[in-house]
Amino acid sequence: PLTPLVHQHVAARPIPGHELPRNTPCLRDPENLFYMREEVGGYLIGGFEREPVAWSVDGVPWDFTQKLLPSDWELFDPIMEGAIRRIPVLAKAELTHLVNGPESITPDSRPLLGPVPGVRGFWAACGLSHTGFGAGAAIGDIIAQWIVNGEPPYDVTEMNVRRFGPIFEDIRYAAERARESYKYYYVLRYPHDENEWARPRRLSPLHSQLAALGAVFGEKNGWERVNYFDPGQPGRRAGAEQKRWGWGRPPFFEQVGLEHRAVRERAALFDMTSFGKIDVRGPGALALLQRLADNNVDKPVGSVIYTQFLNPRGGIESDLTITRLTDDHFRIVTGSNFVASDLGWITMHLPDDGSVEAREVTEEWACLGLWGPVSRSILQAVSSSDVSNQAQPYMTARTIHLNGAEVLAQRVTYVGELGWELYVAPDYAAEVWGELLKAGQAFGIQPAGYKALDSLRLEKGYRYWSVDVTPTENPFEAGLGFCVRLNKGDGSTGSPRDGSTGSPCNFIGREALLKIKAAGVQRKLCTLVMDGRAVFYGGEAVYAGGRLVDRLRSAGYGYTVEKNIGYAYLPLPLTAAGTQLEVESFGERFNAEVAADVLYDPPGARLR
Repeated sequence: PLTPLVHQHVAARPIPGHELPRNTPCLRDPENLFYMREEVGGYLIGGFEREPVAWSVDGVPWDFTQKLLPSDWELFDPIMEGAIRRIPVLAKAELTHLVNGPESITPDSRPLLGPVPGVRGFWAACGLSHTGFGAGAAIGDIIAQWIVNGEPPYDVTEMNVRRFGPIFEDIRYAAERARESYKYYYVLRYPHDENEWARPRRLSPLHSQLAALGAVFGEKNGWERVNYFDPGQPGRRAGAEQKRWGWGRPPFFEQVGLEHRAVRERAALFDMTSFGKIDVRGPGALALLQRLADNNVDKPVGSVIYTQFLNPRGGIESDLTITRLTDDHFRIVTGSNFVASDLGWITMHLPDDGSVEAREVTEEWACLGLWGPVSRSILQAVSSSDVSNQAQPYMTARTIHLNGAEVLAQRVTYVGELGWELYVAPDYAAEVWGELLKAGQAFGIQPAGYKALDSLRLEKGYRYWSVDVTPTENPFEAGLGFCVRLNKGDGSTGSPRDGSTGSPCNFIGREALLKIKAAGVQRKLCTLVMDGRAVFYGGEAVYAGGRLVDRLRSAGYGYTVEKNIGYAYLPLPLTAAGTQLEVESFGERFNAEVAADVLYDPPGARLR
């Protein structure tokens, strides 16, 4: 997914009395949209427009090499005006040729690196976007080590070619995303900001019902997803709104709290249709998944297994659930943004004998999340099936019936309460949603969005892949060692389902984990509670005794525990509960304390 965008720069002759020496530093001024460097004593000026222009979206002519496009002074005017505001003497400069050379931009302005799934031996090192010469040496080193050693030397998740799925085969959609990412190369993007261009693209079958309830939609992987509800208001798409309130508490803070507390105290209903879904099936499916997963997948039909896929270093490439639907049919559920990457990882490890088929089925199933202490009463009110704990224990899946609709009900949670993920054909989704809301009125049910989901999972210590856990961290230091089954079977015919006897499966990363376990980890992902005067977004520096020790990964507010919560990797001497730390935000350091890993319901009794 590469789009050529117009990119221009102009050279100004040396200004008498204001010539630049050869060692003049390069200058960037994002507020004024321009950059500048010295060239033969003069000034070379370029920049990034707020309304960038795509060129030749349908395909670059093959003979377009060592060529330029016509200069576009009107497009360049805002950049030149910004440069003159910052460097007034430029108003006296004699400008020479305005160079217009299209630049190859990806939908997120980051490069495309690594092996391409499905085409063995084919590697990408392209789409350098804005990194170009500045990152050339590093990219060469990363790709060389990756090819020779089979894995990159660093975490390159944000640049991995696997991250883009089929939605980006739509070149017009990819172009709009590229234009918006180009705009934000110099324009500050805040944590709550959402993409605004090329929306809406993928709509849940519940979209109109959600909008009628006042949904404020964010976007992930093209999906319109509910961030929170604004009751009594028409549904709308969130955008670059945080610029209006800066870095303080967002205006939707209290509404998210209401949705959060509904889950803890009664029940809430979520639209989770954007969850990535991958079906893996065939006679070799079990053996493949045993090879990829650190947990034991050889469980009875109807089991839901929480697991990770690891790289050879033991780092976490994926964090997901696997449901065994039949002996040779498994369904993987992963994050909305990670499904292409996870499917790519599976594809790169498929056996050559054709015994396994893996394909994305995200759009074939809507998903509703029903969670809260009274969720069973609500579900039973609309289902003719037995939904008792005896009929369906925690971490199991079975088909139930809701007013004539077949629903795959999975007893699994990302919020730490009793409840289900309910998978239903899109044609029945609106009916099931309506019946659940109707039956839930007597129990105080409330529709809820992803902002509340994030707050709920922070209180429960649930990790988020790509932030809390990445290919750099292993399960033992990430607090996920409970998933690791070092002696599980390999999934071959006759292997025991408990993995307790027989030859252990040499799953990817196992040898590294054995060494890590023997040596012991040197750090641990810890839960911190922080001073309530500030708002934390993740990324803030963590100090111990005045010494920088890490940065926050995830951060947010827990409405039940009424505390700011953050996760950080700390050296072992600092991991004891009660250890005093500081977290810096905007130059001010706030008190923080290492807390128990799980702040809410540590035994997990409520979800079981």
